[in-house]
Amino acid sequence: MSSIADLVTRFSEHERPTGIVLPPDVMTSQAIAAVLKYSGYGDIESRTIEQIDPDTSLPIPLPIIDETCNLNNAEWAIIRPLFLLYVERENAIYLEASRSLGLEVYGRSVSEISGDITQLEMDLPHLAFSQPIITV
Repeated sequence: MSSIADLVTRFSEHERPTGIVLPPDVMTSQAIAAVLKYSGYGDIESRTIEQIDPDTSLPIPLPIIDETCNLNNAEWAIIRPLFLLYVERENAIYLEASRSLGLEVYGRSVSEISGDITQLEMDLPHLAFSQPIITV
């Protein structure tokens, strides 16, 4: 398992495509947004294991989804494409905003990326669904 912060750091330092102008904190917020979207349709393993406080015998509240939230490889495999689209859209917003300064804009437009995001978000419930096999 890796934390969201570790996954974003790996992306920004090792996998980052050329042309991304976003600071790491913006990429982290996009990763958290993608994880939150996923969590509406599928469980996040690190948030579903209920622990009991040994002193009070009461359940310990599940951690919130922030940069410390851990994801396993299967969860990240589903979330990563959405994260990449969120990063691409945010990058396009930054670039389109720089157009007024006379800079040449490159890459896809925000509206093109938004269409891909809409499609992937519609597919997300099917991708996140998981049911253990039961033999009768």
